[in-house]
Amino acid sequence: MEKVKEYYNKFQYPLIKQYTNRQKRNHTKLLKKILSFGNLSLKDIKNKKILDAGCGTGDKSVFFALNKAKVTAIDLTSNQLKEAKLLALKNNVFGDIIFKQKDIVNNTLEDLDKFDIILCTGVLHHTENAYKGFYNLTKLLKPNGVIIIALYHRYARWRYRFIRFLLHLFVSRKPEILEKWFKTSYLAKPLKKAPTNSVFDRYLVPYESYHTLKEVRRWFRKNKIIILNHSDNVKGFEPFKIFERKTLFFVGGKLIK
Repeated sequence: MEKVKEYYNKFQYPLIKQYTNRQKRNHTKLLKKILSFGNLSLKDIKNKKILDAGCGTGDKSVFFALNKAKVTAIDLTSNQLKEAKLLALKNNVFGDIIFKQKDIVNNTLEDLDKFDIILCTGVLHHTENAYKGFYNLTKLLKPNGVIIIALYHRYARWRYRFIRFLLHLFVSRKPEILEKWFKTSYLAKPLKKAPTNSVFDRYLVPYESYHTLKEVRRWFRKNKIIILNHSDNVKGFEPFKIFERKTLFFVGGKLIK
């Protein structure tokens, strides 16, 4: 995890633009969609205790705080938390969010509270043990609490996996060398159609793992969590998802105890 920590201390993610009304509307639409995988709406989060596990630069934490949730935001790296705190200050919700630096795989989380809702989206697949991170988070759920996770799909992600393989083989595995290559090499031009921070998140993060809905169903069953909803991009026969454009899939469930 130290290499991942070093990476996100240097390259903060996501750096979501919310300068225009359209950008703000799109962000609200995205967060509402994420909540829907737990059968939740904005009115359902009011006064609820939410854990944003792997909060990154804090866009979700701030959004939930603005919608009157009681938010705890945790992240692996100090620089990610620094950006999240700045965003909270900018939106006048700094005092409404508890920030803590935590490694969800290797740290004890016993000093954290129990939560009504836990979100961990785009995080577990960048840890050394995605299931262990998930398991640790489930222990923080209240009875009937909801957890929503998002992971890279094993088959839909094949294009980026192949490019990562080639970059590691012919350029380097080191993020600092890959960063320089992306900035200076003509060969990098076809890969730079997305925003720079998104491109770096695709190819420079030192570790990624890949998963299927079938696998996640087992995770949920093992921890007595019933699946409430999941994204459409993993419906059907999963190996056919090599043709799927969206590579991140969401699953939401409720703890039954």
